[in-house]
Amino acid sequence: MAKKVAVSACLSGKNCRYNGEPKGNPELIEKLEKEGCEIVYFCPEDTCFGTPREAMDLTVTDEGVKALTKFTKTDRTGPIADYACEFFDKHKEIDLFIGKARSPSCGVATGKLYDEEGNLISEKEAGIMAAEAKARGIDAVDDEEVE
Repeated sequence: MAKKVAVSACLSGKNCRYNGEPKGNPELIEKLEKEGCEIVYFCPEDTCFGTPREAMDLTVTDEGVKALTKFTKTDRTGPIADYACEFFDKHKEIDLFIGKARSPSCGVATGKLYDEEGNLISEKEAGIMAAEAKARGIDAVDDEEVE
């Protein structure tokens, strides 16, 4: 049975990043295909908010860590968390989650966390969807860490 791998859609070359710019990782996709993996692509931000969209940051608030848009400070946490739950409920047999490094949604261990004044607190956080993958016990890694 093929290994089932959830992969951030932007890594496939799909222009779904906040600014619509490509950020593909063709070497990673080719490696997974050569290994016979079944790839399931996802993008909570594009699905929930469209592309292009205002960029987001992980921000510590009185209610916990939130994904807030950079300029308008709109809380986008709920839709991303709902998307993640629906995705993992639908794809229960995911063996590996590969997120886009530094993404506030998909970054596994490279997300930047800020305080409400915009001061950087950490650069080693999990994004909203990556945190859900980890909470479900799914092996998770940033794309830049795949060997």
